[in-house]
Amino acid sequence: MIFDSQEGYEKLVAVLDQKAIKYLVHGFSSGAKMIDVWHKDSFYVFQIERNFAGISLIDESGNRFDTNPDMKFFELEEFLLKLGTLF
Repeated sequence: MIFDSQEGYEKLVAVLDQKAIKYLVHGFSSGAKMIDVWHKDSFYVFQIERNFAGISLIDESGNRFDTNPDMKFFELEEFLLKLGTLF
């Protein structure tokens, strides 16, 4: 299935809420969303764009935020599988 940004966003927020994981959503006029997520000792930035989701791990070893995410998912099922491995 092709990536549906609204469904991807809703599923991500549902997982975070269900597991009581701290997050902050930043919305943009383009419809894109950036979600900062703090989980255990990790800090992630999720990007929800019109046709993909991106995930970046930000850490002290030099991984910093970039508009080009570490991982991109163009299919909703793959994105959801990755969420299952992170949380």
